[in-house]
Amino acid sequence: MLPGTNRPAGKLGAGYLVPAQFFLVLLAFYRGFRAPSLWSLNYYQVSWADGFLRRGLLGMFLYPLGCSRFDPHPVWIVQYSVLLAGVILMFWLGRRGAAALALCVFFVSDAGTLFFNEVGYPDQIMMVLTMACGLLLAKGHLKSLALLMVVAALIHEMAVFTVLPVVAVLCLRLPRTRRAAWLPIFGPVFLVLLVLFLFSTSVPFPVLQHYDDLSIACGHPLGRTDFLMYYSESFGQEFHFYYHSVELEWAVLPLAGATAVWVLSSGAFPSASRLERWAAWGACCCPLVLGCIGTDKNRWLMLVLVQLLLLLGIPRPDEPAAIPASKRFKRIALALPLVLVVLMLQIRLFDHFVARPLTLSGIENFGSVAAEQWNTLPLR
Repeated sequence: MLPGTNRPAGKLGAGYLVPAQFFLVLLAFYRGFRAPSLWSLNYYQVSWADGFLRRGLLGMFLYPLGCSRFDPHPVWIVQYSVLLAGVILMFWLGRRGAAALALCVFFVSDAGTLFFNEVGYPDQIMMVLTMACGLLLAKGHLKSLALLMVVAALIHEMAVFTVLPVVAVLCLRLPRTRRAAWLPIFGPVFLVLLVLFLFSTSVPFPVLQHYDDLSIACGHPLGRTDFLMYYSESFGQEFHFYYHSVELEWAVLPLAGATAVWVLSSGAFPSASRLERWAAWGACCCPLVLGCIGTDKNRWLMLVLVQLLLLLGIPRPDEPAAIPASKRFKRIALALPLVLVVLMLQIRLFDHFVARPLTLSGIENFGSVAAEQWNTLPLR
């Protein structure tokens, strides 16, 4: 049964798209695969025990490993496991309806390539947690839902712009008889965020230096010590506007506008109310606000599409199982602007990586290139 519904899910979406989805996932994996970057390792290593309040929860899970938590290879195993969970979730989201086609468009575009290239970043953790929150909400486990959103915020404050907006839309999509009070659900996470904002002052330099010395003593010096410089500033000092005018004109605004055409019309969510459509569009565009906090602007563009996939893949409780052919063509026409924008987006990869060309020599050398990255990147 689908979460929050009384009807069966049926076959795995548009069955004829499943082979295409599998092929396009492999294509995106080939074009964007890399070993996790030295920067991304830090997300799994800093912890509350080391004196880092903000983003310190994730490191607590690996803290019992002792010095091994500074060794890239054990961390990579965790990071690749999260990536695998993200890919499985993508397939689940794209099992039916418009989400099936959206998944194909996602992985054939630069966004799908970046999805594999950014392995190790917290985006995929946020995506998995969002799905878990959706399942908890559908089953009525509201206390567990509130706790999981707190966990997401303590892992990374980007949960405000990824997890929370989707959960808010899912709350609106519940039947009125099942809607719960918003304060018990969102109150705890906003209280935690307020504490983080007020007390996440700059980490003292002796604490940063001790952490760096500890990694050296463990035999695995930090590959990107500049990561610690973010902690030398308070949370409020990170607010800047990082988008350039050309990025606004050719990427941010076209993506937001094309998403609005599909979501605010009857295209994406044909049975949703006007309020739900506006909420869904806002949830999709929320990651773009991260351009006022972080420099990874290409990630924020990709996350707009991830948000849309999450909302498309989790069906509305009273959504009709079958859509008349006449309305189906209308939905496709309304989606075309977004498809064109996504395919034209030039999303850059990390660390000067470029998408691998689809050539015979590139495919033949893929295994050796991947092995070289695994063996040499921790030394760089």
